[in-house]
Amino acid sequence: MGKKAVFFDIDGTLYSHELGVPESAVQGIKELKDNGHLAFISTGRTKAMISQELVDLGFDGVLAACGTYVEYKGNVIYNIDLKRETVDKAVNILRKHKVFCILEGINYLYMDDDNSLDDSEFSINRFKNKYGEKIKSIIGEEHRVNKITCRVDKHSDFEEAYKFLEKDFYSIYHNSKIIELVPKGFSKAKGIEEIIKYLGININDTYAFGDSANDIDMLGYVKYGIAMGNSSSEILEMVKYKTDNIENDGIYNGLKQFQLI
Repeated sequence: MGKKAVFFDIDGTLYSHELGVPESAVQGIKELKDNGHLAFISTGRTKAMISQELVDLGFDGVLAACGTYVEYKGNVIYNIDLKRETVDKAVNILRKHKVFCILEGINYLYMDDDNSLDDSEFSINRFKNKYGEKIKSIIGEEHRVNKITCRVDKHSDFEEAYKFLEKDFYSIYHNSKIIELVPKGFSKAKGIEEIIKYLGININDTYAFGDSANDIDMLGYVKYGIAMGNSSSEILEMVKYKTDNIENDGIYNGLKQFQLI
């Protein structure tokens, strides 16, 4: 078997808040690497949001922020920073329409201070506890931003705000409250396209594991797109290949299914 490239989403695929990273997934990645294949993180998280402990599980590279950042063996292949005027425009429009936003970049996350947004789906305090010193205020900072995540509530009018932003961004709805704004022209599929071109890997030797809306393009682009059993119904309906839930050794079993380990 020739060298294969396997791409893993993080949240809901490699990692869950309840389990962390399952031991079976850690073992699966080790065996994958031992067999001479390449393993990549491919996530909507920006580089600032990815722990070094996760990278140190044996990944050859990181595709972050929905394909706006790509690195291999610690070397940055490319990083897309949004123009300052694009960011300022987006922040002003989102604030005007009462949409809370987090500017996500390679080193830091920038956001306003609003503790009213604290519920089971999105907790500002939990977010602060998790990322701590990586969080900066939007005001008075020079920003390096790859993408924007929005949190909406009953007072927000995201649809109206988006009319002014769709020239620069496309939107990914994770649920009724969480929406990603990704620069047009970039996606997880774009990141994979660039890294396999850089490494000379054939598209027929590519695999990906994912579970949510921002994985759709990735799962459709690689030769073998594999949906986790805990995926959204949208993913499960559109993806040909499936594995078990994250808590039921989905990564390990999926790697076995395709004889990668």
